[in-house]
Amino acid sequence: MKNFITIFNQLLNLIPTGKFQKIVEKHDGDKYVKKFKTFHHLITLLYGQITEKDSLRDIQHPLNLEKNRLQFFSLPEIKKSTLADANNNRESKIFEDLFYELLKKTQELTPKHKFKFKNPLFSLDSTTIKLCLNTFDWAKFRTAKGAIKIHTKLNHSGNIPDFLV
Repeated sequence: MKNFITIFNQLLNLIPTGKFQKIVEKHDGDKYVKKFKTFHHLITLLYGQITEKDSLRDIQHPLNLEKNRLQFFSLPEIKKSTLADANNNRESKIFEDLFYELLKKTQELTPKHKFKFKNPLFSLDSTTIKLCLNTFDWAKFRTAKGAIKIHTKLNHSGNIPDFLV
């Protein structure tokens, strides 16, 4: 059997699964869940983000076709309705806590840059993420456009985000 090591697999291997499982247990993320566990949900969301997919069907279909390449993660067959239910019902705080865990890990790895002045340097960035107005009616950005804004505080001593709102 061939061994497929994709960039996506390498990216997923950077996630501290032990800490992620503790976060899931803390928030009861897998309570009453039979097959589509929180880690499977994370894999699916990351795949959709990295490949810039626009819909649940766009995420679900290729993942089911590439199941043999992701067998290491024991990803079950994904149904569109299951993914929609997981997006609606699973606690988003799980993924927020994972983000801050990865941020902490990244901050430890990045070199500290030296500045010619003593005070720390921070930047603020604002990004708009488009959303479907039919699905997210609360996200009215303009008359016919749905979006949310993300504000990022960037710490220049490590060149990574320090805080997101």
